[in-house]
Amino acid sequence: MLLGLVPVAGANDLLWERMRSEPNIVVFMRHMPSTGGKPRVWDETGGCKGEARLTPAGQAGARKLGEVFAARAIKPFVISSPMCRCRDTATLAFGHALLDAELREVASADAAQVGAFERKASSLFARHRGRVPIVFISHRPNIELLTLELVDHGDLVVGKISEAGEVEVLGRMRLP
Repeated sequence: MLLGLVPVAGANDLLWERMRSEPNIVVFMRHMPSTGGKPRVWDETGGCKGEARLTPAGQAGARKLGEVFAARAIKPFVISSPMCRCRDTATLAFGHALLDAELREVASADAAQVGAFERKASSLFARHRGRVPIVFISHRPNIELLTLELVDHGDLVVGKISEAGEVEVLGRMRLP
């Protein structure tokens, strides 16, 4: 049984090493578990009225996320959806994040909103790519749109960013 875990552990170690040492890396992750509210509601004031919020387990998971990155001496540049469950995941994990209104959940968005999201995400990735990896905390449909990968809470999709802000997926892993 343990022999089956060795390749995954080795692959995870390689992805963590790439985050630490290679330029132009982006890590996509879905916000931690949330409950309550309406998942597509966004309170533009930042007060989270009516929004889905992190559960206590989600809050603990966000803190663990930050600890995992800190233990590996990786200090990312963090970009997040402004919706509270993403924003709170980012701030509990890393203490800060760049937020942008166009990075909201796109599950029920019209074509114009989806296009605006894709352009904004690519623009931010291109602008902030470099020696420091980017962590992009978002929503399942948004991440799927950019990477063609389905993610759950605790999944990390690691990619490489081109000059144009396009992403090549390198691999995926779960938080330990």
